[in-house]
Amino acid sequence: MKRWPALACIALAGPAQAAIVFTPHVSEYAVLPRGTYLDTTVAHASIDRIWDADGRKVALGNTAIPPGEAIDATLLLGRYLWIGNLFEDSGLPFLADHDQVLRVIGTAGRQSASGAINDLSRDFGQTSRGTGLGDVFLLAGVYGQQYHHGPLHGNGLYTLTVKAPVGSFRRDSLLNPGTRYWSVMPQLSHHQDWFGRLSIEATAALQINSAASRTAYGGLTPSKPASVFNLEANFAWKFSARWYAETGISHYRSLGSNRYDEVSLNRADQPVPPTAACTTLLVPADQCGLLDVFYLAPVPGSYRDRGIRNNIVTAGFSYVYRSSAVASLRAALPVAGRGSQFMVPYHVCASTPCNADSELPAARQTARLSGVQEAAAISASPYFELRLVFLLFAP
Repeated sequence: MKRWPALACIALAGPAQAAIVFTPHVSEYAVLPRGTYLDTTVAHASIDRIWDADGRKVALGNTAIPPGEAIDATLLLGRYLWIGNLFEDSGLPFLADHDQVLRVIGTAGRQSASGAINDLSRDFGQTSRGTGLGDVFLLAGVYGQQYHHGPLHGNGLYTLTVKAPVGSFRRDSLLNPGTRYWSVMPQLSHHQDWFGRLSIEATAALQINSAASRTAYGGLTPSKPASVFNLEANFAWKFSARWYAETGISHYRSLGSNRYDEVSLNRADQPVPPTAACTTLLVPADQCGLLDVFYLAPVPGSYRDRGIRNNIVTAGFSYVYRSSAVASLRAALPVAGRGSQFMVPYHVCASTPCNADSELPAARQTARLSGVQEAAAISASPYFELRLVFLLFAP
């Protein structure tokens, strides 16, 4: 089987949108005072490595891009949180005496790539920039029963999040702040406090994704993203009335494969000269000598990867001011993972249109393509997160 090295394509998975929704902080799932909160998070990554399908850290684009190239990704989340009880006088079981949580999360992103990555994108008629408003997340939940056992205090939180794909999206862009598929995310969370010093947050969530209404970057975003299981825990130690140190672990993996039904990525400048055909496409020398140029086209079909996963460790600190404001700074380091990659055959033809009827005998080539964006590419580079929380109003 021959491979097309030039199509070992670049990929982005910066601070993945869905994962940040689940990431717990100090007392994230504790029963908070009734009121309205504003929560702002900024995450930044300079991505120069991703996980490949075999769990190895590889440079962006593998051999197609020289070392030192990177993608800079910054994600902003603005979160509005309301805690109260809409059913306090209703007499409804459980809801009448358990406060509810309503949250709206808006996102925005700015993502850009360095020179060689931009050049490679242009070779395929694509672009590497993406800036604008992202998708919107709507969350509703209810607190579980509180319990007290000596120095241990705890409670649960049960929520459901819906992601509306309303963000900025361009079909030719490697980097998009928005997606084009809906997600529903049931989530179970738990909080424990020990001796008033140790805070433990844990959460499990399932992200159920719909089929995508549109794909981008030559079909390298999945047309049917796999559902994703997310498991996280955070441990915070209170040094004083205001300062916390924290560390956490995160694991998420897809349940099955991402599916790609619209792969159309192809060289923009065709026909391809024989030098490129022989050295890049590994076309046999006898065929190179017979022709002056070659035309290329991906073979239509439905392709699947082996699924994605990522394990991340985090460390940081938080400052709490009078229970009305919190500032957190945290670093995250991927320690193991797997990204989306899949094999796609390409027709090699002497004329256009290039298809099964016009391809050269025994000249078909196979490329190992990398999926891109939030559902497919898994970053192996660290990222940094700054979070600010304010209590705006309390009755």
